Amino acid sequence: MKINQRDIINIEFLFPNGKTKNHYGIVVSNNELIEAEGFVYLVLITSKDYNSEYYFELSDDMILNFKFPKKSYAKCHILMVTVDNILSQRVGTIKNSHLSK
Repeated sequence: MKINQRDIINIEFLFPNGKTKNHYGIVVSNNELIEAEGFVYLVLITSKDYNSEYYFELSDDMILNFKFPKKSYAKCHILMVTVDNILSQRVGTIKNSHLSK
């Protein structure tokens, strides 16, 4: 599956403590980097609203073809790097006008 910047992916997020948990993530790496290197940088999406200085709320009008089941937040301080060939479950896309947030 071709992955693009702004895609929302369902993936096992690896946390600094070595544990993983299924979460959504926003692809923030640009398409040139994905194509050239095969690496994908994702920002964690969660329903937890702590550390408000590092997140922003995602509303339904920011997303194409998907609605989160709960109020959700992009946690800009929690990033994950993975390779694009293991990503297989795209669920939606952040609108271009909202990616810069």
